[in-house]
Amino acid sequence: MTLAPLALLSVTAVLLAIPVTPALFELQKRRDATALPTSRHDGRISNFADALRSRLQPVLAELESCVRNRTLSRARIEQSPVLVVGIPSFDFHPEAIRGCEVIICDVTLIPRSSVVDADVYSLTTLEVADSAVVRAALAESDIRVGKNSTVLRWLHSGENACLQQGSMVYGRLSAVESIHLEAGSGFQHMYAPLILTGENDNSGRCRSSETFSAIQKNRAAGDSAGIAVGGPRPRIRVKGDFVLPAGETLAANVIASGELHFGRDSVFWGSAKGYGNAVVEEGAAVHGGIICGKKLRLNKRSTAVGPLVAEEGVLISSGCIVGNPESLTTISSPVVTIAAGCRIHGTVWARLRGTIEA
Repeated sequence: MTLAPLALLSVTAVLLAIPVTPALFELQKRRDATALPTSRHDGRISNFADALRSRLQPVLAELESCVRNRTLSRARIEQSPVLVVGIPSFDFHPEAIRGCEVIICDVTLIPRSSVVDADVYSLTTLEVADSAVVRAALAESDIRVGKNSTVLRWLHSGENACLQQGSMVYGRLSAVESIHLEAGSGFQHMYAPLILTGENDNSGRCRSSETFSAIQKNRAAGDSAGIAVGGPRPRIRVKGDFVLPAGETLAANVIASGELHFGRDSVFWGSAKGYGNAVVEEGAAVHGGIICGKKLRLNKRSTAVGPLVAEEGVLISSGCIVGNPESLTTISSPVVTIAAGCRIHGTVWARLRGTIEA
């Protein structure tokens, strides 16, 4: 009978200690002192290409041998079947590439109307002929995607990428130097220091007659008006629509409950946010970001140096310049439509679709 209170006390102590035992162990070991590793994605659009390039390093010596002997070879990397192509006139016949997840080669031409259900890696250039379909592609030099051809996952060029009329790159499109897009081509997410929209010249690259004269003209206009470009800017809150009249210059950061409207040939030094539509009229320049709750439209020969974010859509007319070589920027919206004759520097993130119009 004398042990009953002691037993009750022991059971009660154990029941009280059980819920806090993990916390006591954690207090001693401190294994959870850092933030949770929620993601390793660093935001780089070329991550898929970098990963493929790294994986294929062990078979580069095999590729040199195949190119020298003009033969084919099969290998495996991390359980993935790889076809090593050293034949210059390889035709990507379905039987020859069946079961391959990666095709590595030197100079490559994917024939017209081919369907390549594999990732293609070229050590030099890559040309996708008209009406062909490729799962993904990486080339250390230029890539040209022919008319009405499709890349299903991603495409990356070590130099320049060119999409001809009717071609489409789903997923990610990136290039180290430039991307050239003909009217009628399409994209989803793309990045390059220079993105041009327009017709092709004889070399297969797009041409654009537009220069940075609009940026230089509007910057000179701001300087001559005595605008303190690098200094602090006042914050202006507008109940309703914000309108910068034609030809006027303003240095400020604006938040408007309505629409944003930048008049013809006006110059705005700062960033603007509005809950309605946003319109940049012909010849106007915005040296900052624009965020709007509906649609954003850049009219002909207008300039936007900072990021452009719109909840419904972005429409960029011909002759527009977005960003500059020294300050790459971002365009983000569900739908992005860009006319021919535009120059963009940075990232265009069309969550649903992006198109180039004539």
